[in-house]
Amino acid sequence: MARLRIRKDGTLLSEVELVREEIKIGREPSNEVRLADLTVSRVHARVWREQGNHFKIEDLKSTNGVLINGHRLTTPVQLADGDEIKIGAYELTFSDEHELATLRLELTKLYTRSFATPHQPSEPSTVGMLINEANNAVFALANGKAALGNEGAVDIRVPAREKIRASIAQRGTEFYICSETVQPCVRLNGALVMNAKLAFNDRIEVGGRRFIFREM
Repeated sequence: MARLRIRKDGTLLSEVELVREEIKIGREPSNEVRLADLTVSRVHARVWREQGNHFKIEDLKSTNGVLINGHRLTTPVQLADGDEIKIGAYELTFSDEHELATLRLELTKLYTRSFATPHQPSEPSTVGMLINEANNAVFALANGKAALGNEGAVDIRVPAREKIRASIAQRGTEFYICSETVQPCVRLNGALVMNAKLAFNDRIEVGGRRFIFREM
């Protein structure tokens, strides 16, 4: 079930389950999600479900705009689990258990396939690497995947007290990171995320260990 967690000044105000095909967000009482603050336009934004159970958001020509993960929204974009949405004085977090389950399944299949079939070398179009900020140690994602944490078999072990595990997987030329825990255990550029698409030069923190994601 997809939902929006709504906060103001760091306080959780409510959680809204996205059961409708479309919801509008704004200051007017007619909106499905009402944010009663003058920093919010009367009808500020809308979120809707697309085919394939994906959700998109667009700015409805609001005065103060919509920020997605710190970036101003100029065209409709697809939401990903963990996205942070800024509307006026409010912070909304989008979570999608279906998307997270799908990503975890794909990661599991990727790992299973890599152990079940003989490795056949191929030359990926893009190769990523993690650089440990503490000692500049480099870990190349030569197979397009890596596991970080202290739970089970991992490629990069981190010294956390609690059991944590996260995975990085490559799809084509894109890389994605996923927290394989009930609660987010990955910080991406300072923000806790369950899963997200990576960009080169992103800063990743898992279990107190910090890395920079770079292209080889």
